[in-house]
Amino acid sequence: MEILGLALAIVMGFTLGLLGGGGSILTVPILVYVLAVNPVLATAYSLFVVGSTSLVGAIGKSRQGLVNWRIALLFATPSLLAVFATRYWLVPALPSTLFSLGDFSLSKNMGIMLLFALVMLAAAYSMIKGRKETDNGEKKPFKPLLILLEGAIVGVVTGLVG
Repeated sequence: MEILGLALAIVMGFTLGLLGGGGSILTVPILVYVLAVNPVLATAYSLFVVGSTSLVGAIGKSRQGLVNWRIALLFATPSLLAVFATRYWLVPALPSTLFSLGDFSLSKNMGIMLLFALVMLAAAYSMIKGRKETDNGEKKPFKPLLILLEGAIVGVVTGLVG
């Protein structure tokens, strides 16, 4: 299974390198379903994998002058703090059984994978729907509080699902 996991990781790397996309979309399922890694640990591993590859991509884009460092730092600071807080305090504080209803019980691992699936569905919907082209040459207003809030929300979700 390790060889299959490694082969899939290489295919995933090439696919994401060619098409772009979030690495945890493929990293977490490979780790959980092929390599039988616990979902909580798999999301932590995917943070490292995706963070490393994002850093390499960011360096390249920075050299091309395509990074707005003011906005990047404003977004990254609450995001990194939220990821740390989520992994350090929130994830360990989650009970092993999130809730039970009759014979059904939702475990922490199932809950994380369910949240992962919902985030992936939302991402798929967003990509299928596409963006509205509203760029008419006007500069958008700079909203630092909104950027900070978005960074914190992305950090919490990333901390939970990788």
